[in-house]
Amino acid sequence: MKHTLALIVCVALVAWSACSTEKPRHERDTAEVPLGTIAGAYANRRTTDHIPTSKGDLAVSPLDHASVLLAWDGKAIYVDPTSPAIEDERYPKADAVFVTEPLFDHLDAVAVERLRRPGTVVVGPPAVAERTHVDVVMNEGDSRDVAGITVRAVPLYDLEHGPAPGVLYHPRGRGVGYVLDLGGTHVYLSGDTDCTPEVKALEHVDVAFIAVSPPLAMSPAQAARCIEAMHPGIVLPYHDRYVDLTGLEHTLAGSGIDVRNRNFYPRAERWRRDAVTACNEGQIGICRDRLEAAKQLDPQSEKDPRVIHCREQVRAWQSPFPPWW
Repeated sequence: MKHTLALIVCVALVAWSACSTEKPRHERDTAEVPLGTIAGAYANRRTTDHIPTSKGDLAVSPLDHASVLLAWDGKAIYVDPTSPAIEDERYPKADAVFVTEPLFDHLDAVAVERLRRPGTVVVGPPAVAERTHVDVVMNEGDSRDVAGITVRAVPLYDLEHGPAPGVLYHPRGRGVGYVLDLGGTHVYLSGDTDCTPEVKALEHVDVAFIAVSPPLAMSPAQAARCIEAMHPGIVLPYHDRYVDLTGLEHTLAGSGIDVRNRNFYPRAERWRRDAVTACNEGQIGICRDRLEAAKQLDPQSEKDPRVIHCREQVRAWQSPFPPWW
């Protein structure tokens, strides 16, 4: 009788497990699939803005540091993609890739090759072409048609920032920014440049991506001066994670310029979110690993109250049992 009862219980448990709709806990650790397709303008979990143009919305997805995905008119346009930024292999292949300069945080030849497909056009200045294959080489002032987009190259250089007297981080001629004409909407991609006369002289810019990352690029005060001069409708500062944009936002308040402060380091936030979820589920080992991944990307994350609470749980888990146990 006992054996029969045990068999009935086992069968019932198996049947309940097969019918349960609860997702296995490890599924949280699998890669997230972007939500859209070509028709959906490649909308994905990192898309922050949909900006109207004459040919549909421009979808903006900050990926990591200087890496951005622009989706427009059925095209996937990448700016300075790096391997960490495109770690999810299900991001779309590129129609166009724009590289601003040859430094490692802007030029990642492996990432560029991963994004290639037949018809992909890679654009860069001569210094980038010396390090990887570039389909369209652009010098300052050049205009080209790239994947059906009119593109103009803008000078990118430092006026005074450098590691030593007489040495600049970005000497003139090594890099370029870009102005893209997306159905009459002009998008400026600055790259790491100072507030140069050429940048201040830009006209008819609708959307400006401005690098705010002193000392390698503009400080918030310098960026504010440049933005006031070109007067775009929308500004998305892509900036170092430790830069305070309060002063820039205050300076531009009332100017009619829409300053949109977005998170250009979403991977760190994802690790923090996963750590909190793991701790809440009692998966302390996974929680600890996610906390360390977030800390490497963003050391300031240790000040987050959620992280502090998770750290306490990890310490309690790692502590030896008391002597009386």
